[in-house]
Amino acid sequence: MKLFKLIVLGFFLLSSFFIPQFVLAEAKIDSSFSSSGGVIPKLPKTPNDPELFNGHVYPNWGSVCQRYTYSVVYRDKEGRKPQYVKIYFNGKMIDMDKANPADNDYKKGVKYIYKFVPNKLGSNFYYFEASNGLGKSRASIIDSPDNGPVLFESPFDKNEIAVVAREAGKKILSFSTEKEWIGGVALSDDGRYLVAKSSKHIYFFDTTRPERPLWTFNCEQCRVGDDVKGGIDISANGSKIIAAIGERIVFFDKSSNKPIWKYDKAGNAYNVAISKDGKYMAAATAGEESNIESNLLILWSERSEIPLWQYHSSGNFHDVSLSDDGSYIAGSTGCPDRRAYLFSKESNTPLVKTDSLTRDSPVHRAKVSSDGSFFAVGSESDAGAVFLFSKNSKNQIWKFPTYQGSSVRALSFTPDGKYIGAATFGGNAYIFDAQSPKPVSSWVVNNTALGGIDIADDGSFIATGGTDNKLHIFERNSQKETQVPFNEYVEEIDISANGRYIAAGTGGSVYFFETFTKDESSVVCSSIIEPKEEEEMMGGGGEQVVSSLCGDGRCEGPETIDNCRRDCDPDYKGKQNKLPGMMFGFGFIGTILALVGYLVTVRFNLLRKPVGKILRLNRKIIIFLAILSVIFFFLIVVAMLVNRPTEVKRQPFERKENRQESLLESSKEDICGNDVCEPGLGETKAVCPQDCSAGD
Repeated sequence: MKLFKLIVLGFFLLSSFFIPQFVLAEAKIDSSFSSSGGVIPKLPKTPNDPELFNGHVYPNWGSVCQRYTYSVVYRDKEGRKPQYVKIYFNGKMIDMDKANPADNDYKKGVKYIYKFVPNKLGSNFYYFEASNGLGKSRASIIDSPDNGPVLFESPFDKNEIAVVAREAGKKILSFSTEKEWIGGVALSDDGRYLVAKSSKHIYFFDTTRPERPLWTFNCEQCRVGDDVKGGIDISANGSKIIAAIGERIVFFDKSSNKPIWKYDKAGNAYNVAISKDGKYMAAATAGEESNIESNLLILWSERSEIPLWQYHSSGNFHDVSLSDDGSYIAGSTGCPDRRAYLFSKESNTPLVKTDSLTRDSPVHRAKVSSDGSFFAVGSESDAGAVFLFSKNSKNQIWKFPTYQGSSVRALSFTPDGKYIGAATFGGNAYIFDAQSPKPVSSWVVNNTALGGIDIADDGSFIATGGTDNKLHIFERNSQKETQVPFNEYVEEIDISANGRYIAAGTGGSVYFFETFTKDESSVVCSSIIEPKEEEEMMGGGGEQVVSSLCGDGRCEGPETIDNCRRDCDPDYKGKQNKLPGMMFGFGFIGTILALVGYLVTVRFNLLRKPVGKILRLNRKIIIFLAILSVIFFFLIVVAMLVNRPTEVKRQPFERKENRQESLLESSKEDICGNDVCEPGLGETKAVCPQDCSAGD
């Protein structure tokens, strides 16, 4: 009898561990988008709200006179058809059409589209809204609409990494990266060593031997034109390098292109920073408000890829900088957080967490002084675009509103905290003395958006660049200006600590979603550029190919609920094969309850039988129920093992490449030829030379 009681108790305890696997809360996808434009009031939530997923524009960048398709997937848990599905487009609400008029499976999800051909450069703000008559839902919006496509005047096929000798005003190093945008440049203090991060490569140069890099690190999974730029930084003596490329943070010694360590959980990053002595490094990452493992400021030591700490924000971290010894870390965030932060390396509890600094736009830049006493911030705001803070208060010491509220996407701070350099998308450049919000020097570059800047350590000059394809060097105490021509937009700039050298890199916008333009006048489109179908970009096999690429837990491009439910449907996790597991669980619980009920009934004579007719324990019944419980228990274990592959698992990007390799080998001819090397789709120099010829 004791044996059977122990069996019952054991199964009861085991059930408390295993049964909850079948009733876990379902994960929800909450896509965050950086945005500009007016603030849109939020919708009240109701139990009857429909759902909108995978809202985006395809292609997400290109030229005017090309057809762009905005799409979103509408779904209703009760299968109710929409009363409307609309796109808010540049201030107007426009009805969207079904991608497939015959598709009426609203419970599974129906794709809606809107097509647009721009005839001028400029921003296009949009979000999606749908109603089923009882509730409403929106996508591609936080506080304000998303912006896209990004429209450019240039094809960006003449990108360059360069080093300019300040006194001579001439390039001493020039290295072409062709279509690869530059996401960061950094010089050692003496200017001898240069590191640069392009779309797909990290380069290490000795500027005394400028003919070619000493070494190169290649990212096969990276793409040209990704929506966050990554970043790179170098220690004072040039011996240590930190970089963000793809979805990885990599830490190098100058002697080798083999990383000292790699961190694969960072996701996309906007910027990185390293202390002067190379002992501490940090990254500013992007992601989703609801995902606590994204939107992070992360701090490491040189000894390990395991972070010392990380801090999650509701908005993307757009910038990060470190004091000289790494004791203080400054950061800034985008929507909906829109703040500046200061941390100590000892803790992820902010020393300073400012109030939101803008109405609806990101705080783009945060730079800290060498001792951490002060930090300067650049933002987009009609209330003040340049801010100065101390480590002792969340309130600014002063703020400076730029002319016409123009965005400060470029800002730098001298190590001693005395001077600030800033540049705007309106073409204004400034030097501030930290004692006053009034600029000590200012310049205007007509018809130019400035997106890159650095200030000399002694504050004597600034170097800035932008859409006029020039590097401008302005002297603080004179009217002297030096111009150095480039072929593309100059967006990345770094001045060596000794002030003798200026590194520059060209590419797309400072932030990919921001359109910049010299001329927004309309053009007549004599013909319309028709891009490849979105499904074709994944490899000529339509839904069959897309479905074969599913499984990394991210809803990407042509992946939709229709063809890639495991990635694009937040209710998908574990739903397949879930019913048998639940039945086994109920069977297990039922047999345990029956066994316990039988034992209790007999033991305490719950049937109130007369003394002569009291039931005795029937060993056959006990054995039968116990064996049945064991069977159901093992069926539960089997169901869990069978169901495991259907769960969405966030894997490093290497897994995706391996999964696609054999599939895309047979369809490479269909995906090659768009002049973009896309290793994530299986393109390599060997199988797709027409796309992957730029050092891949």
